[in-house]
Amino acid sequence: MARRPVPADLEDALAANQTARERFWALPPDQLDRWVAYVERARFPGRRRRRIAETVRRLGGGTTTEVRGGGAAALPRDDWALWLAGLALLAVAAAFLVWWFGYRDDNANARSASVVVTAKSTVPKLTGIKLQAAEFQLKERKLESKVVRRTSHRRIGTVVAQSPKPGRQIVQGSVVTLTVSKGKPGVAVPKLVGLAAADAVKQLQAKGLTAELTQAAAQAAPGTVVKQSPEPGTRAKRGSAVRLTVAKGAAAVAVPDVTGQSQQDAVSALQQAGLAARAVDVPSTQPAGTVVAQSPSAGAKVQQGSTVRMNVAASAPATTAPTTTTTTAQGSSSGNDYSGMRLDAAAQRIAQGRQEVIVGYVAASQPAGVVVSNARVGGKVRLQVSAGAHPKQARSVPDTTGEDGSAAQDDLTGAGFSVVSVEWPVSDASSDGVVVYQTPTGDAPQGSAVVVYVGSADG
Repeated sequence: MARRPVPADLEDALAANQTARERFWALPPDQLDRWVAYVERARFPGRRRRRIAETVRRLGGGTTTEVRGGGAAALPRDDWALWLAGLALLAVAAAFLVWWFGYRDDNANARSASVVVTAKSTVPKLTGIKLQAAEFQLKERKLESKVVRRTSHRRIGTVVAQSPKPGRQIVQGSVVTLTVSKGKPGVAVPKLVGLAAADAVKQLQAKGLTAELTQAAAQAAPGTVVKQSPEPGTRAKRGSAVRLTVAKGAAAVAVPDVTGQSQQDAVSALQQAGLAARAVDVPSTQPAGTVVAQSPSAGAKVQQGSTVRMNVAASAPATTAPTTTTTTAQGSSSGNDYSGMRLDAAAQRIAQGRQEVIVGYVAASQPAGVVVSNARVGGKVRLQVSAGAHPKQARSVPDTTGEDGSAAQDDLTGAGFSVVSVEWPVSDASSDGVVVYQTPTGDAPQGSAVVVYVGSADG
């Protein structure tokens, strides 16, 4: 005959009393089954607990009259009379219970099945611990688990809620629902700066994010991400966009050979090649204003927009009277004399004839900013402009070629100069709104005007 399974609550009670446990497991199988049956015949939780306590007390040697030879203890008799007296008020219920207990006595298999159904366990407190530990505790108490995951600010894999609540008595085999954190809401934005734009976009797509790309000039390889928003580690809503600033590429151009040319001609040649120029005066035996060296050297391949340094032979101090007399005559012979005009008006008029000016400041009795003399130099017009009778101290003029018009304005005014802006037609759309030429370069009296030619693709 199959032995009855020992219910978990009886096992737990016996484990707390070493003597009772040893005597219980030393019993012959038929007596052990009788003790189990004695406990299981209690149909109500309170009575069942009392029978378990009575079993432990008797087997643990609670009285001297209850222990027999061989370590066995006498089974207590069921108080059927008390049951019948209590159930006499409910005759129908009493008859049903009498039939039920009789049926269980006649059918051991049905009785065993009843034990499995009615055995209960206490639901432990599982919130705040890892899922693996929670599942282990439930398994120890013969309970099943169901996992539901949701976003939470608690650590991933932590149980944040449970049902039923801790302390509840439920039938063994019942399911306890565990709500487990799957991390904070949103998606963590990865670090993308330094990656190629294509790789950055792939990473964002893998995380369910999109990319917004903008190009900007930067000291990085073309196509490289140089800035991102939001910052790495920030959590963004799935499907939202991450703004990426990508280094703008520029075409490689060969540096023209400008050594031996005048400064203005060299600047013009470099600008036509898509390069910027920076002039540095150096002592030299060559004529003043002549380019004596350049860097990078002629033929070198550089990105369009790069700056070429020119070493220019330093000029001798200017004298006003001879220059005024000579250049005025040249200007008059050409039919275009701008003497006496303000610099801004003269530059605008000259630009209408598709000519650029070369500005030089001299000490003169005329008000500052008035053209003292003019002369044609190649395709340009050189203007000698009054710096006043007592010119202010000379300062270095910032090189703004290649900058947009507003940035050039800020740089020059910030350095203590005023700005004359002239619109200049360009065929390259990339030069639209960009300073393509400025004059003067090098040094100029503080407070004097700098003429900047801003490209216009519509010109």
